[in-house]
Amino acid sequence: MNPTRQCCLFTKWLYYCGAYCALALLGLLLLPGVASSQVPKAPPERYKIGMYVTSIYAVDTADGTFAADLWIWSVGRSATKNPLQTMEFVDSDTITRRLDSTTKRKDAHGDLYWRQMKVIGKFRQEWDLRQFPFDEQVLHLTVEEGVDDNSTMLYEADVNNTGYLPGASPQGWRITGQRVDVSTSRYTTKFGDPAGGNSSDYTKLQMTITLQRASLATFLNLAAPLYAAFLLCTVSFLLHKDGRPLIESRMTLLAGALFAVVLNFRAVSNVLGNEHHLTIVDRLNIAVLVDIVFATIITIAATITTNKGKAFSLHLEYICGALVALSFIAFNLFLIISAV
Repeated sequence: MNPTRQCCLFTKWLYYCGAYCALALLGLLLLPGVASSQVPKAPPERYKIGMYVTSIYAVDTADGTFAADLWIWSVGRSATKNPLQTMEFVDSDTITRRLDSTTKRKDAHGDLYWRQMKVIGKFRQEWDLRQFPFDEQVLHLTVEEGVDDNSTMLYEADVNNTGYLPGASPQGWRITGQRVDVSTSRYTTKFGDPAGGNSSDYTKLQMTITLQRASLATFLNLAAPLYAAFLLCTVSFLLHKDGRPLIESRMTLLAGALFAVVLNFRAVSNVLGNEHHLTIVDRLNIAVLVDIVFATIITIAATITTNKGKAFSLHLEYICGALVALSFIAFNLFLIISAV
C-alpha cells in the first residue's frame, strides 16, 4: 500500500477517535446534571395546626384592639422544624409565648412530634360600630409561616380540636360562633432571595370568632339622657296659659334638651372614640336634635305671632307635638328592630 495513503488513513482514524472521545467526555460531564434534573422535588412538609381560646378581654373599640389568651399546637413528622417558633401572629401588637413543649408520638406511618405553647397577646381589630350597641363583631386570630414558603411547608387545620372555652367571652359580650380556615398569603416580592422569582407564597391559618354584644346596660345608660331630652322637647308644645304660649318656659326646656343631646354625643365618643361611623345612638341623637330645632322654630313663630297681638293656633302646636312624638318613636323602633 502506498505510504502516503497509509498516513492519510491513520490521520482519519486519529480524528474520529478524538471526536468520539470528546463526545464521550461531554456526555459524562452532562450526565450528573441530567440525572439531577430528573430527581423529583420533595413535597412540602405538612403540619396540623389548631387553636383553643381560653379568654378574650380588654375589648377596646376606641383603641381598635382586643386581648386574648390561647393555646396553639402543631403536629408534624420533622424532629427539627418547629412551626410554632417560625410562625408570625398577624395583626398583633404584643405577643408573649409561654409553656413551650414538644412530645414525641407514633402512628402507623412513624414518629410524630406534637408541639404546643400558651400565647398571651394583644391584637389589632377593625370594629364595625354602625349597629352599636346591638353590634356583632368578627375577631380574627391569624398565624402565618415566616420562614419556609409553600414549597417546603404547608398548614392543615385541626378543625376537630380548635375551639374556645365556654367562659372565654369578654364582659358584656357572648361568643356566637367560630371557624378555622387555611389559605395562602402572596407577596409580590422574593424578599431579596437570590434564587429569583417575582412573588412569594406562605401558608396561613385563621381562626374567626363572632362576638355579639349581650348587655343592654350600655344602651340604657346612653339612651336615658336622650329619651329625657326627647320628653322635654315634646312637653314644650304643651306649655300654654290662657291660650298664649309660655315662651320663656319653653325655651328653657329646649335649652335643657339641647344640653342633654350634646352631653350624649360626648358620652358616645368617650366609649367608642372620636373616629367611628354613625351608630344607632348617634342617629337617635340626630333625630332628637332635629326635633329640638323644629320645636324651636315653632316657638319662635308663636312668639312673633303673639307679639303682633294675634293668637297662635293651639291645634297646630298639638299637631306638631304629636308628629314629633310619633316620628321619633317610629324611628327609634325601626333602628332597634333592624339591629336586633
